[in-house]
This record gives sequence, C-alpha cells and structure tokens, in this order.
Amino acid sequence: MPTVLLPLLQALLALSLDGAPVRFGVPLPATAVGKGLRLEGKGVLQWRRLPVGGPSADPVWVEVAISAGRGRVAVHAGGASAHADGRGPAFVREEQEAEEQYGRRRTETWRWCDGTVDERVRTTFFAATTVNDTTWTAGESRTVESEGMAQRMLPLCRLPRDVFERAGLLPPGGRLAAFVQKQLAEHVGRLPELPGARGAGDFGRSGGVVTNLEFDTTLAVLRCAAAFGDPKALALARRCARHLIDRDLDIRTGLPFPHGPDHRTGVPETGHVWLQGVLFAGLFAADDQMLGAAGAIARALALHPPIGEGRRERARDHAWPLFEIEAMLAVDPDPRLLLHADRLAIAIDSRFDPVARTFCFGEGETDDGVRFERAWVTAGVVIPALRAHLARCFDGRIAAHVGAVQQALLDRLDRPLPGVPTHWRVSAGTPFAEHRAIDDPEAVVMLDAFEPADLRRLLRRDGLRRALDEVLRPDDPDLATTFTMVGRTRWVWR
Repeated sequence: MPTVLLPLLQALLALSLDGAPVRFGVPLPATAVGKGLRLEGKGVLQWRRLPVGGPSADPVWVEVAISAGRGRVAVHAGGASAHADGRGPAFVREEQEAEEQYGRRRTETWRWCDGTVDERVRTTFFAATTVNDTTWTAGESRTVESEGMAQRMLPLCRLPRDVFERAGLLPPGGRLAAFVQKQLAEHVGRLPELPGARGAGDFGRSGGVVTNLEFDTTLAVLRCAAAFGDPKALALARRCARHLIDRDLDIRTGLPFPHGPDHRTGVPETGHVWLQGVLFAGLFAADDQMLGAAGAIARALALHPPIGEGRRERARDHAWPLFEIEAMLAVDPDPRLLLHADRLAIAIDSRFDPVARTFCFGEGETDDGVRFERAWVTAGVVIPALRAHLARCFDGRIAAHVGAVQQALLDRLDRPLPGVPTHWRVSAGTPFAEHRAIDDPEAVVMLDAFEPADLRRLLRRDGLRRALDEVLRPDDPDLATTFTMVGRTRWVWR
C-alpha cells in the first residue's frame, strides 16, 4: 500500500509510492490550485477540480491522480493546468451508457498510462431482477468494480490530520476524548456488516432490523479512518457510501429509506436523512456519483419541509435537515438550498421558550401541561444544527437563544451526580424526574452542545467521565447504531 509522508517544504502533498496508480480527492489552497500543479519525482500527475464549490472556494477540492509513480514524490503548486475532460497524461477516462431489458448500464473505464485498467459497471434496475441468486428491486443499482479500484484512495490513511481538519471532516483537536476514541478504534472492525453484494456497506441490529446507515454510519467510519489512519475503515466507509446511493435511495422522493426489516421497506422522512458521510466519501474518493447523490439528497430535503403538527411536530424533522444542508452548503453553496436552510433555522428559533430555556416542539407536550424535554436531542442535534447555520449566516438573536439553552443544559450537567442527564420533565420552568444515563450513546451525543473549555471541565467530573467508559461493548446487539451515534459526534474527535 502506498504511504504518505509528512509534507515537504513548500510541497502541498508528499507521498511514497510503490508503483501502483493512486487517485483521491484532497482540499488544497485556492492560491496554489490557481497556479496549476506539478509532480516532483518519478511518476505522472493528472488533476482536476471536483464539481463542488464556486470560483471563490477556498480550499478547493481537487482530484489528484498519479500513475507509474515509485519512490518519494511531492505535489507542488506551479505547473500543469487541470485535465477536466479526463483525458490527461496519467489516465484516460471513458464512459458508456446502454439501455438493457432490465435496466440502464453505465460503464466507466480508467486507462492508466502504466497499462493498469480500472472499470466500474453500474446497473440501475427498472424492475425486480435476480443476478447471481440475489434479487434487486426496481430503483436499486448494482455496482461492480475491478479489483484495485478501492485501493487507489488508500494514501489518505497517512495524510496529516490538518488535511481532514481543513476539509471539515475532523474538528481541530487533540486528545480531549481519547478514552472514547479508544473504544471506537477497538470496535470499528467489529461492526456487523450484512452479507452478500446487496448487504455490503450496511449493517444489522437486534430484531432483524437493517440499519440503513442510521445516524450516518458512513460519517462515523470515515472519521475513524481519518483519525486512526485505518485503511480497512476507509474501505468500509467507501462501501457504506456506495450502498447508500445504490440501495437506499427512493426514486420518488429522492430521500433514503429509513431502517426496517429490509433496505427499502420504511417510509422516507426528513428526520432520518444524513448526507455528510456520502458527501465526504465522495470528496475524498473523487467520486462524482457520490457527490451528485449528496447534492440530490440535499435538494430533496429542501423540497420536503417538516410536516408534523401538534404533538407530531418533532425537533429532529427540523434540525437534522438543517444540519445536513448546512454541511452541504459549507462545501458547495447552492443557492437553491440557502433559502430552505434559513427557513429551518427561523422555524427552530421560533420555538425558543425563555421560561423553559429550550426549544419547545409539540412532541414534548403532555396532557397535564408538564413538558417532556428530550435534552439529548436538543443538545446533540438542535444546537449543533443552529451553530452550523450561525457559522454561515450569523444572527444575534439566534445566537443569544442558543447560548441560553447551552447554559440551561450546563446547569443540569454541572451537578456532581453519577451519569449524564439526557432527558427530564419540566413544570413551570422547573426540571424534575431527570434520567441520568450511563454507558448510553445518547449521553455522548448530549455533550456535543458544548465548547471545548466546558467539555474539559465536565469531563473532570468522575461521575460524568465514568458514565462514558463503556459506551461501546462487543456484546451490544445494536452495536452498529451505538457505534454510529458515538463516532459521528463531533466533540469525540476534539
């Protein structure tokens, strides 16, 4: 496997290659990309801008491809222009489409200058079709890749952390949650991946449920791959992203099917949509299909506003779409998404209650006037979504409300009691009947509301820290879901 060394002086990337072609995506400074790129060392470089971001994007996402490279090489600014047509010196890319009786077949071929040939054949089925004893339903796709294609992006596993921080996959950080990261590292290889070509990249949990990557398993695994330099995790994240776009998307709504007894049995809903994993996988794999799917999911979210009323009104139906759309806008500022994101943020903020010091949705109302506060959703979903929105479009009123809710949550967590409070009841602004979780993924998600200084102080409390020591266990029948909730949570990687 090719390895990546620390960047050389003035080099954008430095790699040690074994002669096999490499191809991956990476964010580079706009000023460097504007000067063109060149390769120093033995090998042939080809590059292009990925189809995201506008002319003012910085950093710029670039596909880097090197053929016939061996030994130490470095990519520098100041060289060849982009080969946007796929017919550059390192490889020639060809594409063919054909209609067949049972579906549409699309074949992509990369012919490398060293003689290597990569091929991907994707068949989208018009009707239920059985191939090799596996039945694919209408709307699903089956992708077959030549051996070696998944190896092209493995140099990513040795890139320095600041590359992933600059990309937004990992936060700036160090070892704040090292004890949680250790659990993730121990369990990422134990996830119960489903068998066969149709199950690859998805997981099962108790009760025979197919998770459909709930909470964004792709994102959780990809963060493990980046933080731990784990090539197996990187390959798994790529399979997860491919599974989502091939198996789980509903062609009628454009949204993925949620978890259920099979991949396509649930009813798509905005509160169960996650696109960050497939977005980042597409960026780092330089995979236009994945990037196109991420953009299409974001646009489908914008076409399906939250519909619940009264007690059917749920925070997750507002906050998850806002969080995911803001992640898309951070990479590709599509004007079609801006208005919907702004509307979602305003709708969430309109639920702020200064007495309860939270964002009140109908799902928390009860017949006796006592409010049930799902604090882990407020802290781990609503606040991160609003903070992502504020990072793009600051609003003092929303920021003040977010600060008030954060402080109210801190007031509950700051008490020297065992466990992490994840939900409670509120009457006339006074919380009671508090549930304190131990070894529960909701407790991990709960802490995503807070800044590093507050997190450091909270984690010094023995009762709170001990409550997170064994969140992940190999005998957990819902390991895939637990792992995902923990691994996708941003504070864990600080």
